Amino acid sequence: MRWFIAALSLITCLMPWRAGFGQELSPDALAAALTARTPGATLERLQGNPQAFIEEAAGLILGYGQGGALTADQIETAIAAELSRLRARELRRLLEADLDNDLNVTRAERDVQIAAASATMRGRLLIWHRAADANRDGTATWAEMRAHAQARSEAGLSARARAGMRAMLVFDLDGDGRVVLDEVLEAVDALDGGV
Repeated sequence: MRWFIAALSLITCLMPWRAGFGQELSPDALAAALTARTPGATLERLQGNPQAFIEEAAGLILGYGQGGALTADQIETAIAAELSRLRARELRRLLEADLDNDLNVTRAERDVQIAAASATMRGRLLIWHRAADANRDGTATWAEMRAHAQARSEAGLSARARAGMRAMLVFDLDGDGRVVLDEVLEAVDALDGGV
C-alpha cells in the first residue's frame, strides 16, 4: 500500500499544471500548487532572493538549453559540465607543481611551488597536495590527483545543489518536458505575490 501512495504522490508531482487541470490556474491556485510541488530548498532560494533565482534559472536555461528551453537531459549536461570545471580547477592547482611533466608531483616539486607562492596561498597548496597524496608516500600520482579532484568537485557541487538544478523542471508549467524562462518568471511572480 505504501508503494501505491508513493507512486501516486510522484505522479501527482510530475503532472503538468495546465495539462493536469485542463485550464489556466488562477494566480492563487498556481501559487498554492507551486508551493506544494517545489522542493523546500528551491522554494527558500526563490523566495529569499527572487532576482538571483531568476538569473540562475536564465543562466541554466540559456546556457545549457536549446531554443530557449531546458530539458532534464540538458540539466544533467549542466551538472556534468560544472563537475568537469571543478575537477579541472583542482587538477590545475596540483599540476602546476609538476615541473617535469610526468603527471606525478613529488615533495620537491611541491616545495618549489609553495616557495614561489604568496604567503596566504602556501598553506592552501600544502593542504591540497597532502590531501591528494592518498598513500602519504610523498608523491601525488596522476591516479591520486584524479581521485582527489573528483572528490573535491563533488564537494564543490553538493547533492543539494544538483537537486536544486534538477528542481528547475518543477517550473515546466505546460507539461511539455521543457522549462522556458517565461515559465520561471510566471512561477516567481505567482510565488512572490502569493507569499
